[in-house]
Amino acid sequence: MISIVALAFLLQVQRQILVLHDGKPVAGAEVVCGAARAASDRDGRASVTVPADGCTLVVTAEGLAPLTLAIRAEAAPLEITLEEALEMEEEVVVSATRSGRLASDQALRVEVVNREEIEEKLLMTPGDIVMLLNETSGIRLQATSPALGAAAVRVQGLTGRYTPVLTDGLPINSTQVASLGLLQIPPMDLRQVEVIKGAASALYGASALGGVINLVTRHPAKSPEHEALFNVTSREGADALLWSSGPAGGRAGYTFLGGAHSQNASDIDDDGWFDLPRYRRIIGRPKLSLAFDQGGLDLIGGLTYEVRTGGFVNGGVQAVDTTRVDVGGAFRRIIGGTVLVARGAWSTTRHEHVLFEDIYDDRHDAQFGEVSFARGFGAHTVVVGAAFDRQAYGNVPYDGLEYAWTTPAVFAQDDWTVRSWWTLSLSGRIDWHSEYGTFASPRVSSLFRAREWSIRASVGGGFFAPTALTEEADEVGLGRVDPLQDIVAERGTTYSIDVSRPVGFADLSVTFFGSRISDALAADTSGERLTYYNRPAASNGSGVEFFARLRRGPLVATASYAWTRVTEVERDGARLDVPLTPRQAWGIVGAWEKHGVARVGLELYRTGTQRLEDNPYRSESPAYTIFGMLAERRFGRLRLFINLENLTDVRQTRTDPLLRPTPSSLGRHTVDAWAPLDGRTINGGVRIAF
Repeated sequence: MISIVALAFLLQVQRQILVLHDGKPVAGAEVVCGAARAASDRDGRASVTVPADGCTLVVTAEGLAPLTLAIRAEAAPLEITLEEALEMEEEVVVSATRSGRLASDQALRVEVVNREEIEEKLLMTPGDIVMLLNETSGIRLQATSPALGAAAVRVQGLTGRYTPVLTDGLPINSTQVASLGLLQIPPMDLRQVEVIKGAASALYGASALGGVINLVTRHPAKSPEHEALFNVTSREGADALLWSSGPAGGRAGYTFLGGAHSQNASDIDDDGWFDLPRYRRIIGRPKLSLAFDQGGLDLIGGLTYEVRTGGFVNGGVQAVDTTRVDVGGAFRRIIGGTVLVARGAWSTTRHEHVLFEDIYDDRHDAQFGEVSFARGFGAHTVVVGAAFDRQAYGNVPYDGLEYAWTTPAVFAQDDWTVRSWWTLSLSGRIDWHSEYGTFASPRVSSLFRAREWSIRASVGGGFFAPTALTEEADEVGLGRVDPLQDIVAERGTTYSIDVSRPVGFADLSVTFFGSRISDALAADTSGERLTYYNRPAASNGSGVEFFARLRRGPLVATASYAWTRVTEVERDGARLDVPLTPRQAWGIVGAWEKHGVARVGLELYRTGTQRLEDNPYRSESPAYTIFGMLAERRFGRLRLFINLENLTDVRQTRTDPLLRPTPSSLGRHTVDAWAPLDGRTINGGVRIAF
């Protein structure tokens, strides 16, 4: 066996690739051959290590159609010509799975939101990614604090704490405090968003029981680019953003995103409670990329400061001030055909909370490190590595809620092209959690192709380390929260089957999915203290998603439908639907764009009924429909845009009051938000390139 492996190493060939477009060299093209990866230089040349059995070469460049080609281990140089990308396609390299393959070649289904869609959502909410995620099939952004406007992301009906939001694969957004973090990430510097639905603990450990959302930032521009965006809303909100990018000397490049965002508090229904909070926020996000022979280094950092206040108009304040600092980096080097990747991140987030009479400060610290080695062996691309994660939380003055966890881990992954029509991905991870013990997280995914059909099947397991920092705790404050007692880790298994194919000008897909979460953490809200327990039986989920995209010239239309049912067991043994989880949801979006001149978009979304919990007005919400329009026009370096959101003026307080008749036993003044609170909103502004 050792001799066979040694022979495979000896037979590898360093092959020269020349990337051209219209007969001219393409600089900065990404060239992937199995585990090897390189970028073309200013002459369009790149060098990759080809295994003895050959590999599938993937060449991508911004603005050009990607190319996939099977190549052999030969010494002869290879010339690649990329064509103009006439349409934006899902043919993009996915980074969230470590395989370096195109989205269409992944055995594990990864949904990609491309730059074109990000541009549209940027004009709707320039200050955060809530709209971007909320209008993605199978994802729902659920408000966790009506007073502060905080939100958590739910993937296929699973609770928001199970899905981390990463940036370039790094947990710099702090996985334990995502409810406010989602509101503090502008989408202007994003190149694409990668969504993995279902247990991804085999890839990312304890925090990824429900899935992963990876925000991929833009590459540095080859020549200086600068853009400013100014936006105002009819709800007294304003955004100002600056994007800058370009070379930084030698083979280095930089990007920078800076922003200032504000909104005044608004009592839309005149009941004495602010339906929209007041906030003032500034952010800064620099990135430096260094390229060198057979490798590269990316460094990213960020600073966020925000003051957010809501509550009663005349007295009774609910507020939180946030200060977050984060840094991260990724180093890549090809050594003799083996790809070494080292990544690390550090973040600290401080909050100053005011919940009426309850005042406390807290701090979240996170450190992360990972080293992996990838190598191609014929039809196999194998990755092995080790990771280390530390999460720490402390607050003043409440004892018993703090924690400090260390979790070392090892993992392995094998992407195996069994046949030209069959790809298999096997991955597994072992985590040694300092508080909850040892966990094994496996995942198996398979891709079958038959003519124009693509069929994916996937099953995975994972775990989650529970804390007292739940959505319920956000509402009642830590002064009413009891420490965890006799709580075990949550464990889960998810599965999915996806079938897709093109039909004429349309791409169609249907996904069947399910989940089973054992020992799910539950909050008892019936008394004067918030207590936690593990549910006596598993929480089960199942559903189906339909998606269709039609492209014809400048017209693009999408239609989606999701049926979701997730149930959980109460202490008395009753099995009920999970509250605030619509059984049905569908959407239709249409857009016309004349590239570089103008775009117009229309959208229609319908949200079905939801079970409501502890709501004195009703036990089930009515269904509602939202309609919106968007238009943008370019005049040279100037672009004007206007967005009309929620023209049907859906607002929860048009049906029932948000305020309770009397506070709950835990001191809650409002019911849960099951529909928009802001109603019809218009925003517009200008983008200036200089």
